[in-house]
Amino acid sequence: MLQEPTDPVEISRWRLALIRGIIWSMYGMIYAPLFTGLAELLKGFGFGSTTYIIAATVTGTSTAVLYGARELSLISSGIGAGVGVVLLILLGEQSAFIPTIVITGVVATAAGLTIHFPTRCSTHVGAKAMSGLVAGALGGSLLMLLEFWQMTPVSLFLALAVLVSLNGLLYVLSLRGWVALLQRLFHTNYPCYLIETAIMALLAMVAAGSVWMVSGPLMDSDGSLWQTASLAMHAQLPQAILGGLVGGGLAGMTLELFRLSWVSDL
Repeated sequence: MLQEPTDPVEISRWRLALIRGIIWSMYGMIYAPLFTGLAELLKGFGFGSTTYIIAATVTGTSTAVLYGARELSLISSGIGAGVGVVLLILLGEQSAFIPTIVITGVVATAAGLTIHFPTRCSTHVGAKAMSGLVAGALGGSLLMLLEFWQMTPVSLFLALAVLVSLNGLLYVLSLRGWVALLQRLFHTNYPCYLIETAIMALLAMVAAGSVWMVSGPLMDSDGSLWQTASLAMHAQLPQAILGGLVGGGLAGMTLELFRLSWVSDL
């Protein structure tokens, strides 16, 4: 029979692993609907086998910044959600997906060029975005190869479990390397102001698009591609979120059990 650990150090280690797993599960819950919505839109546009790569890259970049640059992500998400809701209220059934994200991108860009954050350029947003981008691209490529190898679509639960866990592990393992690389390449001329503005626009557009996708089935629209993608996303959300929870929990516990850094000091 297996015996429960009695060493206080061992017990504390497992408790920390559980806490870290819960925290990363929350990010898995954020990752899941973003990836699912993007994947459904890309499938509607006929992207085929590259759907996983594009959706995972955009989602990986967004969630990496959400995790690593909270001040920037909160402002960006607030702008995106606010503009998205206002446009829905003002336009109602006439609200469309593309105009919503374009207007939001313009507003967020203007805000990024004018707002002065207290810790601007000190949170390595560019490095965190690159770490998430590369991790997402690798995860999406792995899923594309897996689907090609088994000749059948990968279940959304498995796709999210793989993507979230792989993104979390690669983000932590590679972030310090990206920070060092960008500092070495740009030195004091690191263009963080423009990079942060671009990331703000991306996060705001993702937030506004999410608002529209969630509200899509509630609007009496013409059954367009956007509406179809929104309905498909809603139908798949339960297994997507479950996959994100499992993948995030596994990644968080693995990081803690192998004593990998939280990278919260960057």
